[in-house]
Amino acid sequence: MADIHGIHDKYSQTTKDVNVFDPRVVAKIHQNADTDVSRIAGHHTLGPTINQASSGAHNHDGSNSVQLLAGVTLTGAKAGNVALASVIAALVGLGATDNTT
Repeated sequence: MADIHGIHDKYSQTTKDVNVFDPRVVAKIHQNADTDVSRIAGHHTLGPTINQASSGAHNHDGSNSVQLLAGVTLTGAKAGNVALASVIAALVGLGATDNTT
């Protein structure tokens, strides 16, 4: 097994070998890829669904990723403290620390 530029490569016979595959062969192998079938799939596309990866430019507005508070329900009357408590609980669910009294 060869060591190419400090990387142990079990597929190369010598340090001069390069692993280059015919693009047609790679395309044929990937016809039945596990793309986006689960969170542990080996292949993921970019997008907002549960088994897709988010791009570095995602913004949590629902267009290119899941909306930031999707699935969170706020309750209580807007004029009362119950609504405020609901908002605080939602923020805690997103990682905020509740130090209110």
